[in-house]
Amino acid sequence: MRCIFVITFFFLLFLSGKSQVADSIIAEIKEINTSVVNTACSSSTGRLISNRAMNIFLADKTGYLSESKDLSLYTNYVTLNTTEGKLTINHNFKKSTGIDEPIKKLLSLGVSANIANNFAAAFLDKKFENELALTVNYKWLHKTKTHFKSCSQKQSMDASRAAIFHLLEIEMNKKEADFLSAISKIDTAEIPGQNITAAQLLAVHNFYDELKETYEEKFATLQAETLTKTDNFSLITTSFTSVTAHIPLLFPTYTVAASLTTYFSEKHPYPLAILLQHTRLWESNTKGRLFFTVGGTLLFNNAKLSFALDKTDIFTYKNLGGADTLHLASLKNDKIYVGNFKSFITPSFMGRLVYYPPASHIGISFFIEKNFGQYNLLNGRLGIPIVLINNKKLPAANIEFYIHFYDMNNSISQEKKYGNKTCVGFGIGIPFSRLIY
Repeated sequence: MRCIFVITFFFLLFLSGKSQVADSIIAEIKEINTSVVNTACSSSTGRLISNRAMNIFLADKTGYLSESKDLSLYTNYVTLNTTEGKLTINHNFKKSTGIDEPIKKLLSLGVSANIANNFAAAFLDKKFENELALTVNYKWLHKTKTHFKSCSQKQSMDASRAAIFHLLEIEMNKKEADFLSAISKIDTAEIPGQNITAAQLLAVHNFYDELKETYEEKFATLQAETLTKTDNFSLITTSFTSVTAHIPLLFPTYTVAASLTTYFSEKHPYPLAILLQHTRLWESNTKGRLFFTVGGTLLFNNAKLSFALDKTDIFTYKNLGGADTLHLASLKNDKIYVGNFKSFITPSFMGRLVYYPPASHIGISFFIEKNFGQYNLLNGRLGIPIVLINNKKLPAANIEFYIHFYDMNNSISQEKKYGNKTCVGFGIGIPFSRLIY
């Protein structure tokens, strides 16, 4: 009895302050709006939308998702690269902080596995080999700067944002009134076995939690959509820096003999890779969108991956007079290597340029990569990225068709070449689940 009295007391107290609950949500959104309005426009730079709205705006503009280390502002995303024969599934970890905070850091974890691929099986000698790896990526998202031609663009956005705020305020108040009217009509016959006051209190609590989440997201989303539709800016710039570790969990062993007269042994490589990249984005409403990325990689390389070994098969090995034929009888495959196996570190540098014309979802990309040391290949790629849009006019997937130019500096000797050095392939990046804003 005492418990029922306490629950009833708090429920009545909660209902009496219901307007304060709704008002607090409205006041929060109004505070966000005021902070943007108070940004000066004398220098033709400033804030046109709130920080969370800019997160949503950038989620659209950073729709170029080609590799697992690229930026995606969605909880999960998948990438497929047919050149390397790799499929990667990634998950972003991010919790909202504050009432209107930009995303500053983003941790991503992924699992990568190789799939069958003609080019990877030929030139790269990666016929399906049961490769499995963990990818860990940490990104620092730097400050976003917004430029506009005149104060009239900012004033236009201020007016639009104010209209959005008051429209949501009206919707929120009506939704609250309708809900409280509905919940007051619940009787004990409709919820048998429950205390009606406790049930109403729980429903009210859940309602206000959902109301807050829904309308804060709606306020941010409508701002981003308005900025996209009106083009009330001249240039928006941002950048991010990322560190990625590619950690092999399962990697095939190699059957290697130093020469035709020596015995075979199993080599267990561990091709760990650490990557550092920096990307800048320029979004202009008249000149289009430009991504520029530079980066470096340290790869724990080996003689097999660097084409320093002679690949052969059992039949050829026997015909050449190979001595360890007894060992070959126990092999589960016919891929064997002859040469001096060793491990070493390969540094490399890369650059990538991606451009989309104004209002276009079809662009062009250029990629260049130079390796140094014992493995010094120069590789390039020319691509056509296409961003597919869903029914909400947001990026649903990025598909890039490209021509890959491998070993452009002819560093691999003719007898060690495994296949054609030029291939046509494609990459796919698909963001899904919840948008992080």
